[in-house]
Order: sequence, then structure tokens, then C-alpha cells
Amino acid sequence: MNKSFKSTASRRSVLSSSLLGACALSVGMLGSTAVLAQNAKVLSVGMPFAPFTMDPTLSGNGRAGVHLSPAYEPLIRTQADGKFAAALATAWEISADSKEATFTLRQNAKFSDGEPVTAEAVKKSVEFFISKKGPFSANLASMTGIEVLDKYKFKVKLSQPQPGLLSLFDAYFNSGNIISPKALEKPEQLGNATFGAGPYKLDTAATISGKSYTYVPNEHYYDKSRVKWDKVIVQVFEDQNSGIQALKSGQLKVLVSDPLTGQANSANLPADLRIVSDPVQWTGIVLSDREGVFQPELKDLRVRQAINYALDRKLISNALFGKMADPTVQMQSKGFMGYDPAIEKRYPYDPVKAKALLAEAGYPNGFELKLQYVNNTLSRFLSMAIAGQLKKVGIRVVTEEIQNFGVMNNMARSKKIGALVFNSNSGVPTLARFQTLDPKGSLNFHGSEDATLTKLIAEASLLPLDKADAAWRKVYAHVAEIAWFAPVVASHTVYFVSNSVKAPRIGQSVVIDLIDFAPAK
Repeated sequence: MNKSFKSTASRRSVLSSSLLGACALSVGMLGSTAVLAQNAKVLSVGMPFAPFTMDPTLSGNGRAGVHLSPAYEPLIRTQADGKFAAALATAWEISADSKEATFTLRQNAKFSDGEPVTAEAVKKSVEFFISKKGPFSANLASMTGIEVLDKYKFKVKLSQPQPGLLSLFDAYFNSGNIISPKALEKPEQLGNATFGAGPYKLDTAATISGKSYTYVPNEHYYDKSRVKWDKVIVQVFEDQNSGIQALKSGQLKVLVSDPLTGQANSANLPADLRIVSDPVQWTGIVLSDREGVFQPELKDLRVRQAINYALDRKLISNALFGKMADPTVQMQSKGFMGYDPAIEKRYPYDPVKAKALLAEAGYPNGFELKLQYVNNTLSRFLSMAIAGQLKKVGIRVVTEEIQNFGVMNNMARSKKIGALVFNSNSGVPTLARFQTLDPKGSLNFHGSEDATLTKLIAEASLLPLDKADAAWRKVYAHVAEIAWFAPVVASHTVYFVSNSVKAPRIGQSVVIDLIDFAPAK
């Protein structure tokens, strides 16, 4: 066991024992990968998820999309302060009705296969992204077409207003990661190699799928000053404790982590390591099966509300996350549009109320709930904590570990996900809702719809972003009322970083693009 985790856990033994019982973190084996030499030109990064594909159209994003960022250049980048910065596009303009956006491309950008980045290439990439119907294709469901204005200028057209239209083409939702048109002629190759216009490209000969991914400089990249490393090596550490050990041994310079691991190790970090973090996520339960297909009990609103009342969010937050999270019942973190402190009053911890609602719904003796989670340290421990809470009101939890996001997506298509422990990022609500609330959203596994919610979203989506906060507060208040989710904490995105590496702050960019890490000297 990691000694720093022991030390932190001992200070919270009373709280933690009620949540986690006798469970403990185990130190995973580091495998046969040799410890990297301390070469300032090698950026070694640990990530918590094994990518199930290198194809940007089907990949996860955020922490689950770390493997894309070295190789795929977006049209624009969102900075920590929420402002946009140039990437493949050097200029952009959104129409007054937010149904069109015009982009002007730089004229010296090339893909890693040598093909030039042109308006026609962007058109083909975005159209391919939509056609693959991946987890974020719903974001562009209202796109009616892309008009090529000249070789380096194009216009995106929508049938409906989308005030957050520009943000769709940063790196976060993957549609902004432009793929070479030559590669699209044989799309089957996208799953195992990279064909972007980013500063690096995947070295397939030095890559072990599911374990370690090596990137080398893209000789065609337009800005050689941004190529800070001779190599970028991304290794998979599903057990975060193993990742911490790899950091301490020098095998890693950066570990993409979580608030549980961050809090457990924050007090005992070696002098040459630090934590970079920002509160940009919600973590909790997606009460997905609102139609009762896989988990019949969840069809009843009273059951979903009972689950919310049964969670002692303050206890869980303090015991597991400490300063790396705050208890919450809503899906937007402080500082993001739609956050409303009034929503926090909707579900005070009230196990008596929870039992009463369960009895009204026909479950006076509770029921058995299958609680699923994708294999990683954070979700595993949070699932155990939630199970301990729900047991007190008669809900008997059976946990099911899902191997990876690919398996999760397959289960979702088969409607075999009922209640899923998950974490997702706050963000521009006109876009974030496509992941969580839209009937075709990647976290709306059963295509749930609610007439009032649809009306509220439509009203909020028509407003310019600088005038939409009140409308989105109504949206998120109603989301809490219908209990489609049971958020537990507003959590931090956490990175452990060696002092030999410079790292930007996170803020509104939500995640750190790997190309923004640089040698400290």
C-alpha cells in the first residue's frame, strides 16, 4: 500500500470505515516497461484509461481522450480563461443568430501524411465525424452543411441556433480534431494510427495497444517552436496507486489522475512533484434507465429521488476527496453557466424521506440495484461508498465493473446500463447538454426525453451566452427535479506533475492539452 495513502486515510478512519469497510488500495505491478531515463526531451504521461480506439470519431474525450491530443490539431483552442486561441484556424466569426460560423485556416498547416490542411479537408473530416455516429456526433445533429468559400475558408451552417457553436471545434468534443482526407479513403486504419495535423504522430512500431503509446514529432507541423519534446510516451495506469509509484520512480513526468488519488497523496508528495487541479467536474451516478428496461425500479421518479435523498454527500466528499471536491446535487460546477446555489437545497441528506419514497413506489423493503462503473480507481471506491449509503435505506447494491469505455458503449447500445457511476465535465451548457441530456447524447443511454426539459433547453439555447445564465439555471433545476442523475461531488480535474515540467492552469479549458506541457528549463 502507498504510505501516503495510509497516512491520509488514518486521519479519516472513522468516516472512511463507514464508507469503504476494509477495502484498501493495492499497489499494481509496473510491468516490464523499463524506467525512463531523466531526459528532459521525453514527456512521459500516465493516463487512467486504456483507449479503445485511436479514431477521434469514436473515442472518448477529456481524460479518456488524452491519447488524441499530441496528434490531432483542432480548429481553435479554449484557454483557461474561456477565450479562444488560434490553432488550425487563425480567424473565426459566428453569425448574430448563431446558426453559422465562418473559419479562416492558416495556409502553412499540413497533416502528418504531408497532405495540406484545406477547407475541403475540414469539410470531409467533419462530415465523416457526423457519419460515424460516435459519442459526440449529436453535437452536430443540426448541421445542414459546410460551404467551402475558398481554399482556406469555409462556413458551417446549422438549422437551429447554437450559441456555443465555436466551442464545437476546439479539441474537447473531438469534432474539432481534423483528420487527413487521405486517411479517410481507408477509414479502418484510424483505429490504430493517427492522421492529424498536430505536433506529433503515433509511432505504431513503438506502441503496445492498451499499454503504452509513443509519439514522435510530426515533421510537417506548422510551428516547430511548439514541438517541445523528442518523444511523448503515454502509458496506461488503471490503478492510480501504481501511477503514483511510477511518478516517484521517475518513470512518469505527468500523471492524469482524479480527486481521490489527489487528496490521498497531497500531503506526502516528494519535493519534486506537485498537483495541478481545478474544480471542473461533477461525479456521481447516471440514473440512466428511466424507462425501466434494464433496471425496472428506476422508471419510477420516486425511486430516483429516493436515491438522491439517501446520499450523505458531505460525508462522502470529506472522506474520499477532502479539498479536492465539494458536495453537490447539480451538474455544473461553480463558475460555469447554469450553476445555482439554490439547487443545492433540493436533496438534503434525508434517509427517512428516502425510505418513505421507496415505500410509496412499492418498495418498502428496498430492492437490488446493479451499480456499474468503468474500471478505474475513482469509480471503484466511489461505488463502494455509494453502496454503503444506499444500504441504509434498503437498496442492496451489486457492483459491476466494466472493463473499458468500448465495452461500456457496447452495453449502452444494448440497453444494458441502468445506474452508472461516472464523472463528466462542466462546460458550455449548450454543448454539455448534448452529452448528458439530449435523447441522442452519449450519456443518455436509453434516449430519455422529458417534455418540460426539452422546452426549457430550447428556450435557453436561443439566447446569446452572455444572457443565458438564468435560463440554464432553470434547465439544471429541472434536471435535479426529475432526478435523471444523482451527482455526489463537484470534483477537481487532477494532474500530478514533475517540477521538471511546466504546466498551464486548467480553468475553462477543462483538461490540459499534452502539447501545453513544456520542459521547466
